[in-house]
Amino acid sequence: MLKLPQKANFAASVIAGALAPLALAPSNLWPLAPLSVALFWYTLNHSNHTKHAIFNGLAYGLGYFGVGVSWVFVSMVDHGDTHWLLATVLTFLFCGGLALFYGFFAGLFYRFKQYHQYPSLLFAGLWVSLDLLRAWVLTGFPWLYLGYAGIDTFMAGYAPILGVHGVTLLLLLSGLLVIGVKVKLHLRLALLTGLWLSGYGLSTISWTQPSQRTPLKVTLLQANVTLADKWLPQTLTPTLGYYFKQSYLHMDSDLIVWPETAIATYWDYIAPVFKPLSALAKENDTQIISGTVIRETPEAGAHYYNSLIALGAEDGQYYKQRLVPFGEYVPLESWLRGVINFFDLPMSAFKLPLKKQGLLTQTIGIAGNICYEIAYPQLVAQQASAAQMILTVSNDTWFEHSLAPWQHLQMAQMRALENRKPVVRATNSGVSALIDASGEITHIAPVYQQAELTGLVTLMEGKTPYNTGLNWPVWFLSLGLILCGLRRNLISAFPIGLKT
Repeated sequence: MLKLPQKANFAASVIAGALAPLALAPSNLWPLAPLSVALFWYTLNHSNHTKHAIFNGLAYGLGYFGVGVSWVFVSMVDHGDTHWLLATVLTFLFCGGLALFYGFFAGLFYRFKQYHQYPSLLFAGLWVSLDLLRAWVLTGFPWLYLGYAGIDTFMAGYAPILGVHGVTLLLLLSGLLVIGVKVKLHLRLALLTGLWLSGYGLSTISWTQPSQRTPLKVTLLQANVTLADKWLPQTLTPTLGYYFKQSYLHMDSDLIVWPETAIATYWDYIAPVFKPLSALAKENDTQIISGTVIRETPEAGAHYYNSLIALGAEDGQYYKQRLVPFGEYVPLESWLRGVINFFDLPMSAFKLPLKKQGLLTQTIGIAGNICYEIAYPQLVAQQASAAQMILTVSNDTWFEHSLAPWQHLQMAQMRALENRKPVVRATNSGVSALIDASGEITHIAPVYQQAELTGLVTLMEGKTPYNTGLNWPVWFLSLGLILCGLRRNLISAFPIGLKT
């Protein structure tokens, strides 16, 4: 087999990493996911030293996140008033920090593969284990999992059992069956065919059942307010004017949803204005849900929370439980606050609630999620377990015409698949959509323009295996793949000082 010089190997790793995000939305070229894995496998197995493997891992991570989260640059330049040169440096540092996961992965794989009977299983187990850690370390960054590439394939059938991480694991094994497993071709083809056909079979199982309630008529309101105007006092009245007018016009809907912080002020300040609207909605048995900001008390210095408020047919509140670094809170705030305008964005000092949140409403079991939270499979699954539908609101205007809004929408599709519950997604500028329990987008609003989207949503009841097991089965599978083929001479992999 052709052996590349190390510099060419590093370049190949960057290319392999850059291919992976193209397997996800909006490109949706899913075959690039196993191809990316296979190419990365090749570069690691042709490294000359653990150090070279680590550099290959870092190169893969830089390609992966350099393409996949390029929207960080857009956010800083367009909305953080950051010079493009500084934004380039900060984006590189951000991607470099995330690439450390792949550097660590590559170093571990190269160091221990010679002590494992089945290196391809070690590869897959380590990859998914570090994916799971990436969702947790330093509050986590659960973005760009390869498993999202499986949404439009037979692999989607595994999502209600193993979640997105399980789909990632199976896509990894698919790629490794092509290049990384030293068995006869006909056996590899049989394993690959069995893996994918099993996914198709699982996709035919009805894990949840339609509710006895008739489908809900749902209206999503998309005001398309620019970020430059959103928090200006003079913008509040015309923005609320749009939402109020459209809510009155769509009072025949069962559910009307306004996006994240559509009410761009403190709820206690504006609540009296909503009493007539809420009363009319209650009279029509209409539920209105909006994003807003709730504070503990009106006094200066009080904690405030990115929230959802429910009014009309039923009252309810929900406080966001996963905050976006720099957008909603500033890590190392005492050091970074004030250094550049990006660290002083409006409403970048939100707090976390002191206790876990339940359903937003009870009559219709709605699991509420705000923006970034839809990226956390386990968080959504815990809430959706007792729900009939999942609701997520967002303001992806931060990322303009980049990959982020479409990546975010794809995550909502996967949450529908994992929980077999419909997802209602309302945003300020796009992508607003209604997603059924099989992850299919049934209605979608035009992006970057003011729009109202109305459609029917079938509520679903019951639980999927993922609702019960969450990520634990994938943890055990990944660790099992790592441990099942370890040889007895593993101790020789450690430094001399540890052998005793």
